[in-house]
Amino acid sequence: MTRNRRSNSAALLVGAALVVTGSALGAEGLLAQVTAPPPPLEERPIEFPDFRDVTLDNGLRVVILPYGTQPVFSANLYLPGGGALDPADRTGMASMTASVLTRGTETRSAEEISAAIEGVGGSLSASAGQDFVTVSASALVDHMDVALDLLQDVVMSATFPEDEVELTRRQTLSGLQAQLGQPQAVAQRRFNAVVYGDDHPYGRAPTPATVEAITRDELVAFRDDVMHAGGALLLIAGQVDPDAMEGRVRELFGGWEGRDRELPTFVAPPERDEAVIYFVHRPGSVQSVFGVGHLGVTPDHPDYFALTVMNRVLGGGADARLFQILREERGWTYGAFSQITRPADIGVIRAITEVRTDVSDSTFVELLHQFDRLREEPVPAEELDGARNFLAGSFPLRLETAGQVAGQLAQSLLLGLPLEDVTRFPDRIRAVTAEDVQRAAQAHVHPDRAAIIVVGDAADVLEQLEGRAPIRFFDVRGEPLTREQVVGSGEPVVWEVDRLREGSRRYDLYLQDNPLGAAEYTLTRDGDEWVSTAVIQSPAGSQETELRFSAVDFSPISLSQDMAQGIQANLTVEDGRVVGQMSLPAQMGGDREVDEALAPGVFLPGMEELALAVADLEEGAAFTLRYLDVMQGGQRAVEARVTGREEIQVPVGTFDTWRVELSGGDVPLVLYLHAEAPHVLIRQEFVGQPIRLDLTGMDQP
Repeated sequence: MTRNRRSNSAALLVGAALVVTGSALGAEGLLAQVTAPPPPLEERPIEFPDFRDVTLDNGLRVVILPYGTQPVFSANLYLPGGGALDPADRTGMASMTASVLTRGTETRSAEEISAAIEGVGGSLSASAGQDFVTVSASALVDHMDVALDLLQDVVMSATFPEDEVELTRRQTLSGLQAQLGQPQAVAQRRFNAVVYGDDHPYGRAPTPATVEAITRDELVAFRDDVMHAGGALLLIAGQVDPDAMEGRVRELFGGWEGRDRELPTFVAPPERDEAVIYFVHRPGSVQSVFGVGHLGVTPDHPDYFALTVMNRVLGGGADARLFQILREERGWTYGAFSQITRPADIGVIRAITEVRTDVSDSTFVELLHQFDRLREEPVPAEELDGARNFLAGSFPLRLETAGQVAGQLAQSLLLGLPLEDVTRFPDRIRAVTAEDVQRAAQAHVHPDRAAIIVVGDAADVLEQLEGRAPIRFFDVRGEPLTREQVVGSGEPVVWEVDRLREGSRRYDLYLQDNPLGAAEYTLTRDGDEWVSTAVIQSPAGSQETELRFSAVDFSPISLSQDMAQGIQANLTVEDGRVVGQMSLPAQMGGDREVDEALAPGVFLPGMEELALAVADLEEGAAFTLRYLDVMQGGQRAVEARVTGREEIQVPVGTFDTWRVELSGGDVPLVLYLHAEAPHVLIRQEFVGQPIRLDLTGMDQP
């Protein structure tokens, strides 16, 4: 079944490479005075301004909204399609197209475009959402000709320079890698994939493979398919004269090609018949992220306003149930919220929170219970009034500037909704009753069919959740896992310690290709022990480390570190426990004695790189590396996954390497390890940052 809906509309461096009033009122009366909300202000009527609405011969709809007290204007061009038009094997196409759009035209380079708009204190940008590509320009009204000229230039004459395409690709890939270290982003991707399915465009997200596959010619072809006048909307708002602005728009865009617009075809998302936990195993997570929900309603559904009030009651603010119960009463989280979305096709209803791992099971129960309450109990009058008053009373604040009014108007026009959805929003909200909310909840909220996304470390969370609902397992990249892959066999990994070789390595640290520091590592054999030493110089200060581990079974023996700011560690492993002394600044807790158990297979810091050096690396291989957090105590973990094989050139030469991505730490990292064992570190990159570590010298006996 298909529907064609027209939308008119530097943390850890592996190997320790920068490891790195009294009152007569009394207390109760005083508290009541402090916490009681002020009385509501008198409600302000909404006077929605008149606007001009014309459609040019080429099909471009132009809306001109004279509004505001400041001498500014904005122009937003909306082109239906967006990411929903991405081919499945080229997901990310719309976003990359928008990113390159402003980076060169037939008459201006990227630098000239930036200089022109910044020279008048304006802005010019392009972005792609699920349903629309948007190109925006703004400036003072005295300079609106400059902004409009640039808007027309990038829309009609972008050249997509090859170097800008490749820069955008690198930035996109870096962003995707960075998301692996953001559990909220991981949960969002898994939720969309589960709820919408692989065949619905909302269920897909860019991956390194889809981004790498996109060519410049495909971006140009996508631009040609999407960037034309037919069915597009140009909305201009601010202190503008409608007659003069219409004439200027006709000059600039009247000759723009217009034709029938291809719109996405949305397949029906998969039906759900039970609640299922989708567990994303993220080793090292110290909290659990929950995303609970399912499909919602289409944008024109008559229950939208009742659901909006329901959402406010459930989790639409800091005074809503989820926030008050999970944070204020239980102390499980810093925040808990819910939302309903309103895209061109069907939206979702969901709750989101991040809690301590030890209350994951309780959070699971409470989230589903709060969904059930909406179905089973009428919202009490006080809660209902609070939700309606907030939504209706705050709405005028969203109509104070020309840009805000334009944004509200654009949503109605793009989604084909009646303008009264905006002009009569407070009335429609205030008309919602407790019966309406309960009826809408019973019709659209289904905790017994919810998709329950949990992102966390299985070692800490899984046992709490098993038996509560069926569980399916994934890694942070979305690849399915078996339970055995998640929990392991229970036996420590046997590392081929005999693969290690004595020698030394030297590295330079670069920031945007400029030397920033240096490091030297030495590995020597001392009887039945390996001794790894590191000397690091960086802007953060110097660091010296000596790490000892068994040459027989790779078990840790001792760690001695002397770091900047007076941080020192002197630790040894005795009978399965780490004992010793940590010297820390007062702001980090001060000096402390260390005496804690070290489970089998858990490393001392710095052993992670050495473990990868002796591992069996191949495409797709994955390892969970657990280590002792010497600063804060307790264990942490990173996941290492081999994602490809690349030839890397560094100052000391060119090497055949395995590309290994590390996630779960403070900063995602990419390591390039020599393809032959021992897999020496050749280069290390900090994802999302212009910092890298390159091998500059190597001595082997």
